[in-house]
Amino acid sequence: MNLKFLAFSKILFAIVFVISLGFAGYLVGDNISQRIIEKSLAKQVMSTSTVGKSSQLQRLLNEIVVEQKIPGAVMYISTPKGDWLGASGVNDLSTKTRMKTTDGFSIASMSKTFMAVVVLKLVAQGKIELDQAIATYLPRDISPHIINSDRITVRQLLNHTSGIAEYLETKEFIQATAKRSRSQPWTAREAIRYMYQEEPRANPGEKFIYTDGNYILLELIVENITKGTLAQAIRNQILKPLRLKHTFTELREPTIGEVATGYGDRHKHGKLDSYAQVNDGNGLGDGGLVSTVEDLAKFAKALFVKKTLLSPKMLKEMLKFKDNGEGYSYGLGVERFSSPLAKAIGHSGTAYGFVTLLAYLPNQNTTIIVLLNNQDVDIKSVARTGLEVVENH
Repeated sequence: MNLKFLAFSKILFAIVFVISLGFAGYLVGDNISQRIIEKSLAKQVMSTSTVGKSSQLQRLLNEIVVEQKIPGAVMYISTPKGDWLGASGVNDLSTKTRMKTTDGFSIASMSKTFMAVVVLKLVAQGKIELDQAIATYLPRDISPHIINSDRITVRQLLNHTSGIAEYLETKEFIQATAKRSRSQPWTAREAIRYMYQEEPRANPGEKFIYTDGNYILLELIVENITKGTLAQAIRNQILKPLRLKHTFTELREPTIGEVATGYGDRHKHGKLDSYAQVNDGNGLGDGGLVSTVEDLAKFAKALFVKKTLLSPKMLKEMLKFKDNGEGYSYGLGVERFSSPLAKAIGHSGTAYGFVTLLAYLPNQNTTIIVLLNNQDVDIKSVARTGLEVVENH
């Protein structure tokens, strides 16, 4: 069903729901920017033609929350005409705390783009070569346990063509997470051991197979090269230069601000369960960051719009895509989406009770970021519906 053409009764119900929870959706403009976002984003004031869509976009977000049974949502859309930012629902079902545009979300696999930026910066600094075997950079006690480590390249880890096994899907890891306290953060060294006995899924470079283990190996490489933690590398290479003040590595760094609680049907009984106490690899290199829509918008702008985060050469490398034959392709830590977000680049993430999406449409110079705290929702369709409101009016 096209959410823009819901029956009046559903819209009325959504409005009542909005009023009862005190939803907030704001237009990014100079007169109210202090209430929702830093001045850096407030500089792009909406034109009159775009202002008219503010209430429509907010109503759409409210309807999505109600129709798809999402506790809460945040959406950001930036076009050449201006920006829109809105929040709806609650960030915690137990406290019924209203979702705010400043709330943090675990961005899950969207973190892979941050990892790729760090690696590419190390390449630019001459510390890593993209087409060098990973055995050159892995710790010496780990490399012998990784089948084909003398053939797999850094590039193949970044674009998921290494063929390595997946640690997340092993029975042993799943059992270990069931009783793992959040007071005991996983380390990359611990996690990677779960794939030691697993057979590769393909030969290096043979085909694209999305595997989180690739980014655990990259975490080990970054830490071995920098002699520090991945969290420190991300902070030094990205967060500090871009002044992303609300992004941090979960369970590795102190929590910043208010963070939403993630939900999903964990026990397959048709009900939303909290992931607040779950620790199934939170904080690792394949999806460890918590961020806000403001910080993600700054990151996207620096990487894809202004193109200042990476050198032209490294950005070109990042955007070399491997096609899976189904309209979807993957670069170095970046997805190129198929329908319903055809030709958009960015990354999505699903884990820990959250589903997130950052997509940049180069042809329209448009960015959309959607953050939801129900990981069972088709977020790409949500994003496409929001973009249709902007494109069709």
